[in-house]
Amino acid sequence: MWTAQRTELATGLHFAVQRDDHPATFAEVLHALRTDTEFRSWLNALLAEVPFTAFRWETPAVTSTTTGQVFEFVVLDAPHLMRRPKPDAFEEHFRHSPNAEVLDFPNLSGDAILVVPCPITEPSAYGHIAAFVRNAPESQRDALWARVGKAMAQRLGTAPVWLSTAGAGVPWLHVRLDNSPKYYGHAPYRRPAK
Repeated sequence: MWTAQRTELATGLHFAVQRDDHPATFAEVLHALRTDTEFRSWLNALLAEVPFTAFRWETPAVTSTTTGQVFEFVVLDAPHLMRRPKPDAFEEHFRHSPNAEVLDFPNLSGDAILVVPCPITEPSAYGHIAAFVRNAPESQRDALWARVGKAMAQRLGTAPVWLSTAGAGVPWLHVRLDNSPKYYGHAPYRRPAK
């Protein structure tokens, strides 16, 4: 059974994920993202209950040799993300995959992989992670988390990967698998994995 311990921060909330009353590791969570519908549903519900209208989601950096570390994440209150969603930045990708629920592709500079939901319902469901976990169709929410798990499995190596959402630049949800903590707000997570 999956649970989480929640701690308040000055700018958000910290979550420590547990499995069967023991701290869950990155390896366990990444495996569950790929293979466990029940876990993906639990994670989505946990995020949907966060008491912020909009937020950013950030995890510590991880490498293939540090997946044994405890999995934790923060959500940072981000009311500035409450704006009209615009799929324009990803329109080319959406056009090439008209029947997809979720896509992943490199960002423009090539230093990150983006996992992006396609516009299959009202645009208001896609402005940021909070809107998505609360309003996107259930199958699409599940597909996004499964694709994040798959993309992380492919991306993990000796270099750190920072898994997060930001959204200040592009008003459409995109989960980032980044080479650096480029847009991180939680200072302790900016350090490379150890």
